[in-house]
Formats: sequence, C-alpha cells, structure tokens
Amino acid sequence: MMAKDDFDRMPRTELRESNWTPEERAEFIRRRRGRNWLLLAALGVFSMMIYGIAVVKLHEYGQMW
Repeated sequence: MMAKDDFDRMPRTELRESNWTPEERAEFIRRRRGRNWLLLAALGVFSMMIYGIAVVKLHEYGQMW
C-alpha cells in the first residue's frame, strides 16, 4: 500500500511553451475537431443500435405496447 508521502514524491507535469507554428496548431485543431465529430457519430450509432435492440426485444416479448 502506498503511503501519503509516496504521492508527494511523484513527478509533476511541467507546463511549457509549445514550439508549434500557427499553421501546425490550426491543422491539429482541425483534425481533432474531425475526430471529435467522428466519435460523436460512432457513439450515436452505438446508442441507437442498443435502443433498437431493446425496443425489438421488449416488443417481441409483449412487454411494450
């Protein structure tokens, strides 16, 4: 088990200046935004798939409508 003192000795993350050019930063943000939209779409499709399966199963067993 870790003692409280062990947590105090863990390395800290250092914040520092980025050496990216404005074009590199804009490209990174553009790609990240695209990945975020793709992830949102994938989560939406997954949620609708689970909801659809639940509706079909509930209807099939006569517990809905």
